[in-house]
Amino acid sequence: MKSGTRGLLISIFLFILWGTMVTGPFRFFSYAFRDTFSWIFTSLHVPLSASAILIVVLCTAVSVALLILSNKKNGLYLAGVCALLSLLYYLVGAIRTRSLDTLTFSVTAGLAIALLFLVLQAKKASLILADAYIFSIPVLLFTELALVPLFRTIGSTPSFFAGFIRNPDDALGVRIGDFLGVPMLVWSLFLFAISLIPILFFAKGRTKT
Repeated sequence: MKSGTRGLLISIFLFILWGTMVTGPFRFFSYAFRDTFSWIFTSLHVPLSASAILIVVLCTAVSVALLILSNKKNGLYLAGVCALLSLLYYLVGAIRTRSLDTLTFSVTAGLAIALLFLVLQAKKASLILADAYIFSIPVLLFTELALVPLFRTIGSTPSFFAGFIRNPDDALGVRIGDFLGVPMLVWSLFLFAISLIPILFFAKGRTKT
């Protein structure tokens, strides 16, 4: 399977199951970058709209960097690194709130599976798992830059999508708002479209499965 097709199928899978326990490890991986960048810009007192735009740019850059790394000789280890980062981010949040939930198993399982693939030298399976972590970032951007602003604009959220979105009031599109007088939905769709161009470009031509 070509890498571009693999990325598309994985993205669809992640999107359909975004609010479920199955995609827990991948969601927390994408949250780790978004929330870390958000914390940095908040600490620097960057205006909310500007920080949201910068977060989109940086998340896009991270996605591109990971896509490039996944095509290198050591790409086999990428799934394990991503899974470890997801678990660490989840554990930090759990320590702060002093609570664990059903996602503990899901996030831990992500790391266990990645390590199993590494031990077995299952290259194709590792590539697929690594892509699931990588493409969780574009799926998060789609959710927060396309879905949330769209639902805010029409004034309702279909029940099917209700479980997809964590803290919709804090979504990137909402943070941008009507920046410089441009409607939130226009800003959000424009930024998502721009971010998608380099991701689609670098998603192609990588190792096939």
